[in-house]
Amino acid sequence: HPEPLAPYARCVGEWLERWARETPDAPAFAEPAGSGWTVLTWAALRQQVGAVAQSLLDMKLPAGRPVVVLSDNSLDHLLLMLAALHVGRAVCTVSSGYSRLAQGEFSKIHGILQTLQPALVYGSDAAVYGAPLVGCGVGGLVAVFSQGADTHAGAQPFSRLVDTAETPAVRAAFNAITPDTHAKYLLTSGSTGQPKVVINTHRMLCANQQMLAQTLRFLETDKPVLLDWLPWSHTFGGNHNVNMVLRNGGTMYIDDGKPLPGAIDKTLAHLRQVQPTVYFNVPRGYEMMLPTLEADEALARRFFGSLKMVFYAGAGMPEATWKRLEAVAAKVRSEPLWLTTSWGSTETSPAITFANWKLDRPGVIGLPLPGAVV
Repeated sequence: HPEPLAPYARCVGEWLERWARETPDAPAFAEPAGSGWTVLTWAALRQQVGAVAQSLLDMKLPAGRPVVVLSDNSLDHLLLMLAALHVGRAVCTVSSGYSRLAQGEFSKIHGILQTLQPALVYGSDAAVYGAPLVGCGVGGLVAVFSQGADTHAGAQPFSRLVDTAETPAVRAAFNAITPDTHAKYLLTSGSTGQPKVVINTHRMLCANQQMLAQTLRFLETDKPVLLDWLPWSHTFGGNHNVNMVLRNGGTMYIDDGKPLPGAIDKTLAHLRQVQPTVYFNVPRGYEMMLPTLEADEALARRFFGSLKMVFYAGAGMPEATWKRLEAVAAKVRSEPLWLTTSWGSTETSPAITFANWKLDRPGVIGLPLPGAVV
């Protein structure tokens, strides 16, 4: 890339500190709650992250052992993840399927836990995520659950962590983070055996978002609004998308829908309430949304109305799907739809190339981002 990479944040927590200071009342992250949303502003997010971070320090967890999350995207998951990052404790989100779909056979999740040697493991519900911890072979493990902690021996309720008063110890730990401090451990898919651990440092995460900011110039003036289901156990959702919101002071609505029969209906219902400015999905997700978007002009007008960018990754986009998206968008907006993609890997946290120009077909992965060499 002809443009050098500009300076970037020391650590992920600098983004949170900035927006809690500059836009304290703006919505930061939200999750579905009944027919509406539970919303955390940037100020509330920072306050609760500080409380959970203090709890982690008070536990005096052994150094060098990460925090592991077993369950799906949620506000509690976010708070724990950001709190760990804020005090220099690495965090690893494991695909929830290893626990939810194991049907009592936990050898794979036990292998993951034995490799990671976590100090603390979190799950949304002890009834689902407590059983994989039994006999996992990791000593001195602290278990935390949002629901049902009283049913798992020795476990703590997540609410107790949020109710802790922050002390100057959080700021001291935050100041001690260096760009090379381990931020996240991500797991490869395990499609060829036991999942392998990839290290992401704060430098990697922060530099990658600076690369994207220098490529997607509109993020400086139009804060991104996302409705996003992509799992935080994967670099696409957990690094690329969450960090885009954190770095640019945007808003993420956590979508509890998925591109699966029945579950896609939740996504479509949320789109009647939330108007994203950038939208990320895998090709299968767009394929499942298209019949409704093509049949419901009001929903299509709402979905496409504020979009600056429609982005796909994770798999190849069929040309027929691409053309259908362009066609339905053309019916409800005057400006052509910018449909694009990027390429990267878990080991690069993740973006390496980006197609930041108008494409007329799928199958183009773009050019190197500032600071990246291919």
